[in-house]
Amino acid sequence: MAATNRVRALVGYITTDNSDEAAVWGQRYLLLVYGLVVLGLVFVFSSSFPLAGRPTPGHGDAYLYLKSQLKFAGIGLVAMMVVSYLSPTLIARLSRPGLLIGLALMGLAIVWGRSVGASRCWVWGFQPSEFAKVAYVAFCATCLARGPVNWRNRRTVIVPIAIATAAMVLLLVEQSDQGMAMLVLMLALAIVLLGGARLRYVAATGVGLAGIGLGLAATKPYVWTRILAWLNPGDYLQGPGYHIYNMLIALARGGVVGTGLGMSPDKWKNLPVPHTDSIFCVIGGELGLWGGLGVLVLMVLLTAWAFKIGQVSGSRLGWFLAAAVGMSLTLQALVNIAVATSSIPVTGLTLPFISAGGSSLISSMMAAGVVLSVARHSHPIRQDRQ
Repeated sequence: MAATNRVRALVGYITTDNSDEAAVWGQRYLLLVYGLVVLGLVFVFSSSFPLAGRPTPGHGDAYLYLKSQLKFAGIGLVAMMVVSYLSPTLIARLSRPGLLIGLALMGLAIVWGRSVGASRCWVWGFQPSEFAKVAYVAFCATCLARGPVNWRNRRTVIVPIAIATAAMVLLLVEQSDQGMAMLVLMLALAIVLLGGARLRYVAATGVGLAGIGLGLAATKPYVWTRILAWLNPGDYLQGPGYHIYNMLIALARGGVVGTGLGMSPDKWKNLPVPHTDSIFCVIGGELGLWGGLGVLVLMVLLTAWAFKIGQVSGSRLGWFLAAAVGMSLTLQALVNIAVATSSIPVTGLTLPFISAGGSSLISSMMAAGVVLSVARHSHPIRQDRQ
């Protein structure tokens, strides 16, 4: 039995007429996305009003970031619904040119873009890598639909995925966006495992890439400092260690039930960018352990329900599109939460649907639109295996 079939069997692959079932799961997935966006709006305001309300240039309005996030949520909603009406076949056809355009814009950001922190990844007011990531995942899923990941399919499956991954990672490293580069490599490993690659080969590749990554990090002082600060935050209290300590303090202050909505004191001064990278710390501080676990469960459902939609779609392409895109959203969320809990070094990745930021929110909703497209265009499995 192929590895892909084993994955399907683990979560209950259905072999009957199930287009109605796909519609039901699509509705549930849509409600899940809506819920996460609303949760994000609540906590973008809760985490940002201390900064936004300061009488400083560019601020003075406590609702500044909330208004911006509402605008981007509206744009994201339109983008999500447009994508959901595209057929999975059309999305597959658009993934290659979409990825090429995204890579070109990422290159443009390097030579002509705007720097945020140490990264030079912004051009014309948006972050191209966020949208290129969606096209990249859709492109890889399209490759997987051609056949299992094995040596016989190296030209149609392995080589295209490897080239796309290398292009994404090289540009991201050049942008000094190591966090996104790490996420793309993790996605690549997860995607080929989903496509039937043997676990031992994927694990060995992951170990090798981790070793190469550490070697490259050692050549970049600010990246290496982040790693050392993660290992010994007390030695770097005047730098990244200060942020790590305060993220953990914010979570610990919340305890089991939290300090109450809007009541976390850490967002006023101590937390780094509380409305973006550290927003999970605000959630944990105000809603407590149960609130943090609730967000984690919702993020895991992004993959579980996407898998279900892919299973009942009646299409090999639909299965890989839904599974890969849904998995990418959850994986990014897990990385963000791992940073907030000091499980891994600081990466700078946002929490999908929740963190403030137009590029992150719109691209996440477009990715959700791909999953909804699979649900909308599903049909009985017996009629179509492609």
